[in-house]
Amino acid sequence: MQSFSIGVDLGGTNMRIAAIADSGQRLETICTSTPVQRGRDQVIGQMCSAIQELAGKFTRTHEFAGSGVGVPGIIDLEAGTVCAAPNLPDWTDYPVQSEIERRLGAPVVLENDANCATLGEKWMGRTG
Repeated sequence: MQSFSIGVDLGGTNMRIAAIADSGQRLETICTSTPVQRGRDQVIGQMCSAIQELAGKFTRTHEFAGSGVGVPGIIDLEAGTVCAAPNLPDWTDYPVQSEIERRLGAPVVLENDANCATLGEKWMGRTG
Protein backbone atom coordinates (compact mmCIF):
# COMPACT_ATOMS: atom_id res chain seq x y z
CA MET A 1 0.00 0.00 0.00
CA GLN A 2 1.32 3.43 -0.92
CA SER A 3 1.86 5.85 1.95
CA PHE A 4 1.13 9.56 2.23
CA SER A 5 2.02 12.47 4.47
CA ILE A 6 0.40 15.78 5.28
CA GLY A 7 2.52 18.87 4.78
CA VAL A 8 1.63 22.19 6.40
CA ASP A 9 2.93 25.56 5.28
CA LEU A 10 2.10 27.75 8.27
CA GLY A 11 2.24 31.48 7.62
CA GLY A 12 1.25 34.52 9.62
CA THR A 13 -1.80 35.15 7.41
CA ASN A 14 -2.43 31.91 5.49
CA MET A 15 -2.01 28.20 5.97
CA ARG A 16 -1.75 25.55 3.24
CA ILE A 17 -2.23 21.90 4.16
CA ALA A 18 -1.55 19.24 1.51
CA ALA A 19 -1.80 15.45 1.37
CA ILE A 20 1.20 14.15 -0.58
CA ALA A 21 1.70 10.55 -1.73
CA ASP A 22 5.17 9.06 -1.24
CA SER A 23 5.57 9.29 -5.03
CA GLY A 24 5.29 13.08 -4.73
CA GLN A 25 1.77 13.26 -6.18
CA ARG A 26 -0.33 15.94 -4.50
CA LEU A 27 -3.57 14.26 -3.48
CA GLU A 28 -5.41 17.33 -2.19
CA THR A 29 -4.74 20.78 -0.72
CA ILE A 30 -6.67 22.89 1.76
CA CYS A 31 -5.96 26.63 1.93
CA THR A 32 -7.22 28.68 4.85
CA SER A 33 -6.46 31.82 6.79
CA THR A 34 -4.33 31.67 9.93
CA PRO A 35 -6.30 33.11 12.89
CA VAL A 36 -3.13 34.47 14.60
CA GLN A 37 -5.10 37.11 16.51
CA ARG A 38 -7.12 34.33 18.22
CA GLY A 39 -3.99 32.71 19.66
CA ARG A 40 -1.83 29.68 19.02
CA ASP A 41 -4.38 27.22 20.45
CA GLN A 42 -6.89 28.25 17.77
CA VAL A 43 -4.27 28.06 15.01
CA ILE A 44 -3.11 24.60 16.07
CA GLY A 45 -6.70 23.44 16.50
CA GLN A 46 -7.60 24.58 12.98
CA MET A 47 -4.42 23.00 11.60
CA CYS A 48 -5.06 19.67 13.32
CA SER A 49 -8.68 19.60 12.14
CA ALA A 50 -7.55 20.12 8.54
CA ILE A 51 -4.87 17.43 8.88
CA GLN A 52 -7.43 14.98 10.28
CA GLU A 53 -9.91 15.85 7.51
CA LEU A 54 -7.33 15.18 4.78
CA ALA A 55 -5.93 12.07 6.45
CA GLY A 56 -9.44 10.63 6.74
CA LYS A 57 -9.96 10.94 2.98
CA PHE A 58 -6.95 8.84 2.03
CA THR A 59 -6.46 6.22 4.77
CA ARG A 60 -8.51 3.62 2.87
CA THR A 61 -6.14 3.68 -0.08
CA HIS A 62 -2.90 4.89 1.54
CA GLU A 63 -1.02 4.44 4.80
CA PHE A 64 -0.65 7.68 6.82
CA ALA A 65 3.05 8.30 7.60
CA GLY A 66 2.66 11.53 9.60
CA SER A 67 2.85 15.28 9.14
CA GLY A 68 5.48 17.90 8.50
CA VAL A 69 4.96 21.50 9.58
CA GLY A 70 6.94 24.40 8.14
CA VAL A 71 7.01 27.41 10.48
CA PRO A 72 8.36 30.88 9.59
CA GLY A 73 10.83 31.42 12.38
CA ILE A 74 13.71 30.07 14.42
CA ILE A 75 13.21 26.42 15.36
CA ASP A 76 14.94 24.21 17.92
CA LEU A 77 14.73 21.01 15.88
CA GLU A 78 15.79 18.67 18.68
CA ALA A 79 13.20 20.03 21.10
CA GLY A 80 10.51 20.58 18.44
CA THR A 81 10.08 24.12 19.71
CA VAL A 82 9.50 27.44 17.98
CA CYS A 83 12.07 29.75 19.59
CA ALA A 84 10.89 32.91 17.82
CA ALA A 85 8.51 33.65 14.95
CA PRO A 86 7.77 37.31 14.18
CA ASN A 87 4.49 36.48 12.39
CA LEU A 88 3.37 34.24 15.26
CA PRO A 89 3.86 36.45 18.34
CA ASP A 90 2.63 34.13 21.10
CA TRP A 91 4.59 31.10 19.85
CA THR A 92 7.93 32.04 21.45
CA ASP A 93 9.53 29.00 23.13
CA TYR A 94 6.40 26.95 22.41
CA PRO A 95 6.68 23.13 22.02
CA VAL A 96 4.72 22.98 18.76
CA GLN A 97 5.82 19.49 17.69
CA SER A 98 4.74 17.73 20.88
CA GLU A 99 1.44 19.63 21.02
CA ILE A 100 0.50 18.65 17.45
CA GLU A 101 1.61 15.04 18.03
CA ARG A 102 -0.53 14.92 21.18
CA ARG A 103 -3.59 16.16 19.31
CA LEU A 104 -3.11 13.95 16.25
CA GLY A 105 -1.65 10.82 17.82
CA ALA A 106 0.76 10.66 14.87
CA PRO A 107 4.38 11.62 14.17
CA VAL A 108 5.16 15.25 13.33
CA VAL A 109 8.31 16.82 11.93
CA LEU A 110 8.82 20.53 12.62
CA GLU A 111 11.09 22.60 10.36
CA ASN A 112 11.73 26.16 9.26
CA ASP A 113 9.50 26.99 6.27
CA ALA A 114 12.39 28.15 4.05
CA ASN A 115 14.19 24.85 4.68
CA CYS A 116 10.98 22.98 3.79
CA ALA A 117 10.74 24.88 0.49
CA THR A 118 14.36 24.07 -0.31
CA LEU A 119 13.93 20.37 0.48
CA GLY A 120 10.73 20.23 -1.58
CA GLU A 121 12.44 21.81 -4.56
CA LYS A 122 15.36 19.40 -4.25
CA TRP A 123 12.96 16.43 -4.15
CA MET A 124 10.41 17.45 -6.80
CA GLY A 125 12.00 20.37 -8.64
CA ARG A 126 10.48 23.81 -9.02
CA THR A 127 6.70 23.47 -9.24
CA GLY A 128 5.35 26.97 -9.21
